[in-house]
Amino acid sequence: MVRQARSTATERNPDLCPLDRKKGENNFDWGMRAVREMKTGGRKASTYIALLGGTDTVSFRTRVAQSVLRPDMLPSYWSEAILIELESDSLKNAKAAYVPLAQPDSPAFPPMENGVVVCPLDSFADAERYPNIALIALPVPQEQILARLETFRRSRGTIDALEHVVRWLAYTWGVARTTNPLNDNYGVPSACMLEVVCAAENYDLTPGLESRASCPEAIWAATAHWHEYYAKVSAGKGKGKSRTPMGRYTAKHQYSIASAT
Repeated sequence: MVRQARSTATERNPDLCPLDRKKGENNFDWGMRAVREMKTGGRKASTYIALLGGTDTVSFRTRVAQSVLRPDMLPSYWSEAILIELESDSLKNAKAAYVPLAQPDSPAFPPMENGVVVCPLDSFADAERYPNIALIALPVPQEQILARLETFRRSRGTIDALEHVVRWLAYTWGVARTTNPLNDNYGVPSACMLEVVCAAENYDLTPGLESRASCPEAIWAATAHWHEYYAKVSAGKGKGKSRTPMGRYTAKHQYSIASAT
């Protein structure tokens, strides 16, 4: 069973705002608008991550699995979490680092990189494949997080991401009656990667949840509801710098579920 502390905040993070998609706009172009609107100081001041909600069967299974973390038990909006590597202070030529369930074919050997794959960010541009998207800016310089990512790629000692990959593949593919990995504290691999690299820089990405049990839904909930905690952390550091994440999102894709009232 997932053990998760609930935030006591009564209002949503005011810095997490909806940003509707323009007609015919893909995720890459939407993200460019989101970056401009947030004005978070670019890669020298912030690290950007994205949550994505896919429509394929594996995404569906992953979204439903995360319902155990929601009070309403409905499927999550999100199926994947990625770290964005910026070359400039826009998304132009940006890359995505994540731990996919579908690992690359040979000659790549996943254990050499702890399952981490880096690809062009526009690989996730298709708005039909990923209709839900959230762009979140964390108040940690990108350079520091990328250095921690290199350590994560070279060492499987903290979290063996591939162990999580195997568990989630078995679940999403329906192999050997495998149960929901979250109930056994096996988080979604990419989310766990983000947890580890952020924790190494003393940033708690999902307060109240064990890092190895992290998932996109937990990151979303922390961004939306733990702003009071981050404000207290900011005050405690006494440097006047906010530790609260900022974000923009569009999440119109949901599953039609009618519950009795």
